[in-house]
Amino acid sequence: MSTYKPIFVVDSMLGNLAKKLRILGYDSKYFSSIEDDKLILIAKNEKRIILTKDEQLTKNAEKQDIGFVLIRGSDESEQIMQINAKIKLDRFMMDTNNSRCISCNGSLQSVEKYRIIGKIPEGVLEREKKFWMCDSCKKIYWEGTHFEKLREFATKLNDMMN
Repeated sequence: MSTYKPIFVVDSMLGNLAKKLRILGYDSKYFSSIEDDKLILIAKNEKRIILTKDEQLTKNAEKQDIGFVLIRGSDESEQIMQINAKIKLDRFMMDTNNSRCISCNGSLQSVEKYRIIGKIPEGVLEREKKFWMCDSCKKIYWEGTHFEKLREFATKLNDMMN
């Protein structure tokens, strides 16, 4: 595994991709609405790779020697493979200790049950054992039924890499 883990800035056309990358542990800034100049400035100042479907944006990024991946299609697994073809990502795994908040890209920290009483449904509190809270927006996460689907998604990506 490489020691370099790329960080991204994702354009407004790729919100679902940004969420998937965050779940997989990649720092992925996303704005539902942002001008190309501002996106390029963020990429340049923070040394982020631009993920976009906008060919003009890639031309502007290239002129300024900013890394980018031009994304085609709408299937997130194929989009991630396009990123991997250009950047060589590490193998994917569902690791809640490395995942990021899908809402704001913040880091997730393990949180004890007693700290979240009254903040999530009682049934979830009784049923689940592990919880994480975003250190930025305070959103709470747990390994619900969706977690297995995400694990299958990571496995599918790894199979596609072989």
